[in-house]
Amino acid sequence: MAFPANELESALAALGSGMGSPDQLLRALADNELWVPLPGGTGDGGEAQLPVMMLDGQPYVAVYTSAEQYARGAGQQVHMVVGGCALAGMLDERLGLAVNPGGEVGLPVRPDGVRTMRGGRTTVRAGQPVRLGAPAEEPRALLAALASAFERVPAVVEARRALAQMGDQPPGLLIGIRADQRVAGWRQAALAAVDAAASAEPMPLTVDTAFLDDPTDPITAWMLGNTEPFYQR
Repeated sequence: MAFPANELESALAALGSGMGSPDQLLRALADNELWVPLPGGTGDGGEAQLPVMMLDGQPYVAVYTSAEQYARGAGQQVHMVVGGCALAGMLDERLGLAVNPGGEVGLPVRPDGVRTMRGGRTTVRAGQPVRLGAPAEEPRALLAALASAFERVPAVVEARRALAQMGDQPPGLLIGIRADQRVAGWRQAALAAVDAAASAEPMPLTVDTAFLDDPTDPITAWMLGNTEPFYQR
């Protein structure tokens, strides 16, 4: 099939010709499926390690916009097909996307573009200034959706919630997760569960994620000392 083969590739071609905008491409990337090579294959539980390539000293995950572009750039190696928004929710904040490396038309998407793709749901790094408290009204529908999603992620041990304001940003809901890091793919699976639940039960606040694995981190210490779990395995 000739390029462009789908809506996403049309947005990519439009940007390359000067007829489209970066925002249109990011929306198309979030709303459409991406082909992701898995050079190491998948484990018995379906876990996999995403391919990371370096561009100008920065890490990017390789993705393709169609089966045709995947075959052209990555050949016949094992791969997965995943929605762009879901993939963005799995990635560390430092990772960008390398779109169609070796394909007909491609470009890099920087980490801030990946944050836009996942709708503002981000991970929180230790040391980032955060003001914490309790939400004025419990987001019961979202918490129920999160609990249901976490039940399908063996690595999630418990989850808590808080109202958080990071720097000068508007306050949002912070989901604190304790995870069994011995489980392969624990981080990606937990983030994907949060992304899926937040998409299923949208709310006016952003939904961010913190991993409560460092008891010396102020965010972790506050959440463990001042909140009760809404989910426990």
